[in-house]
Amino acid sequence: MLLKQQLTFALKHHVRAMIPLAKGHGFRSIASFFTVTPHHDTRRWMSISVSGSKDMTRATALVYASYGRPAEVLKVLRHTLEPPADDSVQVQFLAVPINPADINQVEGVYPLKPPMTTQLYSSSSSSFASTSPPVSSSSSSSTDSDAKPPVAVGGNEGVAKVTKVGAKVGHLFKVGDWVVMGSAGLGTWRSHGNFKAQDVTKVRSVEKMNEGGDSLDLDVVQLATLTVNPCTAYRMLRDFRTLSPGDFIIQNGANSGVGEAVIQLAKPLNVKTISIIRNRPGHEEVAERLRQLGTTHILTDDQLGKLETKELVKSWTQNNEIKLGFNCVGGKPTTEMARLLSKNGHLVTYGAMSRQPLILPASLQLFKNVHASGFWLTAWNDQHSREERQEMINHVLDIMKRDQFIGINCTRNQWSVMSSDAVLEGRLLEAVKKASSSGHGKQVFVME
Repeated sequence: MLLKQQLTFALKHHVRAMIPLAKGHGFRSIASFFTVTPHHDTRRWMSISVSGSKDMTRATALVYASYGRPAEVLKVLRHTLEPPADDSVQVQFLAVPINPADINQVEGVYPLKPPMTTQLYSSSSSSFASTSPPVSSSSSSSTDSDAKPPVAVGGNEGVAKVTKVGAKVGHLFKVGDWVVMGSAGLGTWRSHGNFKAQDVTKVRSVEKMNEGGDSLDLDVVQLATLTVNPCTAYRMLRDFRTLSPGDFIIQNGANSGVGEAVIQLAKPLNVKTISIIRNRPGHEEVAERLRQLGTTHILTDDQLGKLETKELVKSWTQNNEIKLGFNCVGGKPTTEMARLLSKNGHLVTYGAMSRQPLILPASLQLFKNVHASGFWLTAWNDQHSREERQEMINHVLDIMKRDQFIGINCTRNQWSVMSSDAVLEGRLLEAVKKASSSGHGKQVFVME
């Protein structure tokens, strides 16, 4: 009977995840874990186990207190969440990707830097996992906050399910709705979070789903990667030149997330794509995937700047124009790509992976009237209304529903709050490490 009462107490306070942790430390049951003798050091676990209120939510987040190499500054933080404010919703994340911009933010070299705060320390149950000393459960909230450095939560993109709704936004969201982030810098590398209603965008309505009117049958990873790469591709295809069926675009970094999205979004428009990839081991497999996605032609970067390549491209395009060039690399290869643009062509830069300067020769500007612009989706979102952002997302979702967009090549990485601190932090940092280096593709955290 005592064991049953203790288990009931534990479950009511959201500590089901403590069971494997207790057993892993030599306890036969969760009950014995809570009744250990003093020589067992349970401070770190007790500091995160009991929320003190059924309205509190246990959560984990991947945070940083200073800028630097991700493997050195990122830490797992376990904490509890208060119920959302009247103008906010609480969400449980389903999947969150690791984008290059996310890595740059952690390094401190990205223009948008999320604020570092002590909000996650609002409860004495907050503690750093694995690498930090245990936090005494007897410490007061103010002392605990003062002793901890301000932190920011990593990540800008993800899909989440609404679990609690503030009193003033019940007309906008229901428990069970699926949402994506409507703004950057909110911090998505977490299991749960509270966000203002204006900062999230609904992508799936629980009411329509219950009525049979929401047929959205997309994988969580597709939705998690919806708001950055596909939306960047969508805007670049529409905002710089008017494209007609048969027109061409040329792009480098074609196997990047944006590059794959460009290919898939251009195909329904009957716009042809010339995709440039690096000539390195495995490039044949990369080329084959891009062909399956629908690219029209493929070049390797070492072919650029050669006379025979210029003639080859002419044979592909015939009398059709290469109106747009999309650049995420920079350096000399981009200059050579720009030479392939037609008269009045437009080069759009959305990244600079090589970190080399972009040089646009005067001859291209004088004699071909080639233009060059930059595009940053974060700035576009800031300059446009919530309704315009929603319209863009709806358009991309419609393309996905018609099976004209199969998604971006991703590797899934498990984020399980059931894991021990050391295992969880190790798994998450390994995924970030892969995302920070070339050859591993896009990495996505999937919550389990």
